[in-house]
Amino acid sequence: MSVNKNNLSRRSFIQTASAAFVLPVVGFQLIGCGSNRLLAHFPTDKPSPGSWNARIVGENEPGQPLIVSGTIYSPDGSKPLEGINLYVYQTDATGRYSTSGGDNRNTRIHGEMTTNAQGRYEFRTIRPASYPGTKNPAHIHAYVSGPGYPEYWIDEYHFDDDPLVTNEMRQRTSNLTGTFNPIIKTTKGSDGILRATRDIKIERCTNNCTGR
Repeated sequence: MSVNKNNLSRRSFIQTASAAFVLPVVGFQLIGCGSNRLLAHFPTDKPSPGSWNARIVGENEPGQPLIVSGTIYSPDGSKPLEGINLYVYQTDATGRYSTSGGDNRNTRIHGEMTTNAQGRYEFRTIRPASYPGTKNPAHIHAYVSGPGYPEYWIDEYHFDDDPLVTNEMRQRTSNLTGTFNPIIKTTKGSDGILRATRDIKIERCTNNCTGR
């Protein structure tokens, strides 16, 4: 009886060891297949924390693709600043937010970047549309913050070729020349993507502080 028990124990050990060896391999294959399917259905459209560039829409987002880039400078405009946060949000190609109420900041199309050592930022999105049934120009909201600079909102990104941008709006920003002007000029590349540049001089927040 003792011999049979030993043989049984030995066989049980071998079967258990074999199962322990095989199961992780099978499990890895199943997880791998599942991961591929998830990636196919859920594109990585959000930036990783601390990234200087962000994709704030998925690959299949309806609308005209748009890449906005620029540099954030010190208040006197002389020094590019590293580690400055830029938060943006906007409507979709139909002019709608995906939230309701007065605060649309966490609408579906939003993202955040942190400038790199050259003070650079970039975000990839689609050109937003005006609110339906209004004469409000299409725009992208933006907030700036960083060490020693509490968060504040800056003038929205508007589009130079938008017929809803009024002469009054252009006059109000006429002191911001070149790429510092929030009314951005877009150019379309051979790849069909619109590109625009807006540089920013950081400020100490005053009446436009958010308190966040």
